[in-house]
Amino acid sequence: MSGTVYGIAGGSVEDLGTDAAKTGRAGEESTGRVLDRITVESQRDVWHDLDVPARGVKANIDHIVTGGTVALIIDAKRWRPGFYWTLDGTSFRWLSKVEHADRATMAMIQQRIAAHIPRALVRRPVVSVEASRDGWLSVTFLHIPGADAIRAQALLRRIRSRVPDEPTDPDLTAALYPLLRSS
Repeated sequence: MSGTVYGIAGGSVEDLGTDAAKTGRAGEESTGRVLDRITVESQRDVWHDLDVPARGVKANIDHIVTGGTVALIIDAKRWRPGFYWTLDGTSFRWLSKVEHADRATMAMIQQRIAAHIPRALVRRPVVSVEASRDGWLSVTFLHIPGADAIRAQALLRRIRSRVPDEPTDPDLTAALYPLLRSS
């Protein structure tokens, strides 16, 4: 038995006229292709492009992987190569500040999903980072508030260790389905 893919990866990336938006969509689509393979080899479900269950929040949830009563939120990033690190709550790529890495969005999303689905065990979110071009990338010393930063190459291993290979609980499916932005 295999899992199910819900939604379209990168389906609602805003303002595609900017290079940043195009890069963001490419990162979400790339991560989406990797995640879609999980549904073929396991019973886990993959959810792409969901609304945050809160009024007035414009941010979306890039991906969620579910199995049993467990949900793992994944934010896909495609950043310039370099050495990313954090000191006293400020993140850097080499010696340049990287303010977008210091936002507490992932902690808020985890709290909102956990409140929306009380039965679910919502694991600590993951920010999966891949390089936007050839070059060396390290996020080992990067500390994103409320999330674990990992290289994209480690994503499947993280999912296999955090999300059980079981069909998704019907209550989770019923709670997540209305949050889909695209289908």
